[in-house]
Amino acid sequence: MKLSGKLDYLEMPATGGTLDRLKAFYSAAFAWSFTDYGPTYSAFAEGLDGGFQADAAEAPSKPLPVLYSR
Repeated sequence: MKLSGKLDYLEMPATGGTLDRLKAFYSAAFAWSFTDYGPTYSAFAEGLDGGFQADAAEAPSKPLPVLYSR
């Protein structure tokens, strides 16, 4: 169940060819697994849902927290 006012999703930039390196780091450090949605986006659901965007035209300039509200 989603709780109102809680962090729901975290969108993070992965520009400059870093997507594979980020996935390798988080997989090794925290045993995260990823679901790829095309060549430029990879999502995770490890207690917190989020994703890494590698397309510079689509990626946020900084981590973008998404809050859930009713």
